[in-house]
Amino acid sequence: MKKQALLFMLISFFAFMQPVLGQDRPTNEERLIRLEEGVKNLNIRFDEMNKRFDDLRSDMNKRFESIDKRFESIDKRFDALQGFMLWGFGITFSGMFILIGFILWDRRTTLAPVVNEIKYSQAEIDEWKKKEKTIIEVLNKYAELDPKLKEILNKAALL
Repeated sequence: MKKQALLFMLISFFAFMQPVLGQDRPTNEERLIRLEEGVKNLNIRFDEMNKRFDDLRSDMNKRFESIDKRFESIDKRFDALQGFMLWGFGITFSGMFILIGFILWDRRTTLAPVVNEIKYSQAEIDEWKKKEKTIIEVLNKYAELDPKLKEILNKAALL
């Protein structure tokens, strides 16, 4: 039994050690073939990744182009709005200046007859003052002859 156990152990040892000892090792050609297949697989995967990146890049470029078009349309809208605002402010300020001009013109044309009337009235007042002085002078001269008139003028403080 010892011999059988020893024989079993030796067979088991060699069976388990066979891959380690190199009996089932692949040859250099097989290893090279496997390595080439792995490199081919890597190249295929790399080409697939490049294609995906190219597709992604083209999609991104398309999106950027569409965004650029949107910005251009927004710029056109802002330009149109700016033009509209400039015209609106121009018309508003022009209207305000026209209104101020009209107010000044109306004021002048309305006040001109009043000023002329005041000048005419002032001339009349001056004329009446001259007549009043002349009448008082005449009454004073006549009061020297008539004592009753002199007394009346004294009471009125015209003498």
